Amino acid sequence: MRGQYFMKPVALTLIWLSSSLLSPPAKAAIITVTTTNNVSPAAGQTSLAQALATLSDGDEIRFNIPGPGPHYIATPKGGYPQIAKHNITIDGYTQPGAAPNSNPILSPNNAKLAVVLDSRDGGRTVLDYDGYSTSESAILGVVGGTNFVVRGLGFLARITEGTENDPALYCVSFAVKAAHGRVSGCWLGVDLEGKSVFGANAGVTGFRFSEGGEPFLSDHIVVGVPANSTNAPADFNVIAGMKIPVIIEGGNLRVSGNFIGVLPSGTNDHINGLADLPNEGAIQIGRDGANSIIGTDGDGVNDENERNVFGGVVPRTIDQFRSTGYNHIIEFYGGGARNNVVIAGNYFGVGIDGTTRFTNGVPIVSGQTANTRIGSDFDGKSDAIEGNLIFNNYPPSLMTASVLVRDFLDGVGPDALISVRGNKLVNNFVPPISPLRDNGNFITTYYAKALLDPSLGISPVLSTNSTTARLIGTVPVADTNLFPATIVDVYLPDPEGMTNRVPELPGGFIQGQTYLGSFVEGSNADLKSKPGEFEFDISRLNLSVGTKVTVTANFSQEPAGTHNAPTMTSVFSPIVELGKPTTPPPPPTSPKLLFIRTNNELTLSWEGEGFTLQSSASVVGPWSNESATGNTFKTSVGSGVKFFRLFRQ
Repeated sequence: MRGQYFMKPVALTLIWLSSSLLSPPAKAAIITVTTTNNVSPAAGQTSLAQALATLSDGDEIRFNIPGPGPHYIATPKGGYPQIAKHNITIDGYTQPGAAPNSNPILSPNNAKLAVVLDSRDGGRTVLDYDGYSTSESAILGVVGGTNFVVRGLGFLARITEGTENDPALYCVSFAVKAAHGRVSGCWLGVDLEGKSVFGANAGVTGFRFSEGGEPFLSDHIVVGVPANSTNAPADFNVIAGMKIPVIIEGGNLRVSGNFIGVLPSGTNDHINGLADLPNEGAIQIGRDGANSIIGTDGDGVNDENERNVFGGVVPRTIDQFRSTGYNHIIEFYGGGARNNVVIAGNYFGVGIDGTTRFTNGVPIVSGQTANTRIGSDFDGKSDAIEGNLIFNNYPPSLMTASVLVRDFLDGVGPDALISVRGNKLVNNFVPPISPLRDNGNFITTYYAKALLDPSLGISPVLSTNSTTARLIGTVPVADTNLFPATIVDVYLPDPEGMTNRVPELPGGFIQGQTYLGSFVEGSNADLKSKPGEFEFDISRLNLSVGTKVTVTANFSQEPAGTHNAPTMTSVFSPIVELGKPTTPPPPPTSPKLLFIRTNNELTLSWEGEGFTLQSSASVVGPWSNESATGNTFKTSVGSGVKFFRLFRQ
């Protein structure tokens, strides 16, 4: 089959192209599904299987199934016809009674789905193509079709063995050069009452395809809200119960506006590992990953509704769940540039209310090799929205010191530049780079590419003389030829992390819970001129005496405020308590100099101490000291001009 599919004679291909130039393109059609019966639809009815079999480029599949919904459509045992045409849309919201979600992302998902593609009995389409195999299958397989969109459908399945006899089952798969696809406004693995979970081996997949030695990746896939969406809430997905919710091999992936591992309520998660089912995190990005956006893109359009809410993941180190745990939430694998990755505005391990904790105990990302921004770039656009909420190592009874994963970010490459700014961090392992990796050697090597002399220290240090008016400290001195700007971010520390600890780090997990503001070392706002030393006026922060603060140094390759500037964030500084500002001495008052003339004698007197009386024949000097008795001076009045002044010693 594979040879017949890909080995078309060249002459035949040329004839087809020539004939297409002579014939007008077929007009895109709307094909309406009117029955749930894929096996033997009645005369005059159209099943989904029939609709997929008759597609032409640009067609749209809609639904108008009679009777009260919702309507569950069982997948045929041999699966649906593969989608090889371009610009195809399948819209479940056209079914009467269906309605897309209308709530913002930090509210429960209130979508009313009316059509469910149901593969719980094993119906599937085997994906016997390069990148996939006969041990993999899909409910909807997009094979070569570009610009495919599916919206408003439910998907129910089961996690299979992943063998030829029981192929791994995916909800939506992109294969054989399929790119620019989109899955929006769907519920994958969650039944329509919002509580029962029937997940698959994966929710959305797209694997590399090779032809003639040339690889083709599943580029520009969107899961959730596309850029510049005209109705972002309608594009939200709910994905739960999956072994791997999203796994794409390609670049320019966009995962925005989703509940992943979280039920429609937004405050209840579903962790496969706790249900003794396999789980491999939330998102896997392979073989490229450049320009991936996980969360908000920060362009000022729909930013608040591009967040993702991630349920927790339990680590493999939890003994009773060893076969089902995983060691990170987002994974980059298989090489590739992985440049310009943005992870912003997301909720990790916490519900939509920002307080409901999910069981979570793993780093959020692994495998970073180039520029990655986790949080805000502080370019003046959606800065507060871009900060992630990252809650970890909960509950304490489960995430004991023997179980804790000793990384905030897992598998960071030595050439990576990782910015971690403006986030709310609660009880994570020390961010961003583990001081324990390679017995402490990796962290020094990592920061060495930005610093003039890493042996002098790699983290900022706050002075205990810092007050509520002045923040005083030092930062490592950067190589300004490569990193011309050093930005100091100020935070209130996370008290939970301060009390958590492992034997190797008795001082706890220092991290910023609340971002307060930023200052540029060496700028006009810096009251100290020596490189590496700073003193900032922080009175505008209105902090009280005894407030604890911590800072990071952010070594940027562009001026502060530049969008997506490549930046390295240091570890957090040791915490200091702000003291009371000292009262400066009042400025000296000008003394009163009194003149009294009696005949030809002039008497000068004044108040105050520390003054010397001086005289000169010119108002511009030179000035000479006069001998006075206390604060009194007497002299004869002559014919010339003489000026007097008081000079403070």
